[in-house]
Amino acid sequence: MFRKFAIAALSAATLATATVAVTPTDAHAGKRGGAIAAGAIIGFAAGAIIASQAQPRYYAPVSCHNRAITRWNPYQRRYVVVGYRRVCY
Repeated sequence: MFRKFAIAALSAATLATATVAVTPTDAHAGKRGGAIAAGAIIGFAAGAIIASQAQPRYYAPVSCHNRAITRWNPYQRRYVVVGYRRVCY
């Protein structure tokens, strides 16, 4: 589980760094709306990925037992056990 988290964190950091490096520097202060929106979207996506990997998983307990397989034996005139089958719930 830690491996998935580490990969997601590294991917998010790489993507954020690449986005900052590729964004051109504008001389105008009013033209940064797109960069801010892109940063917000990437940050939201990275947070969603990290949060989905960090939550604990619940696995239901499995109950298994061996059930006898019986067949009618006409010579003994009764049901006899011929094997077992593993049944899990």
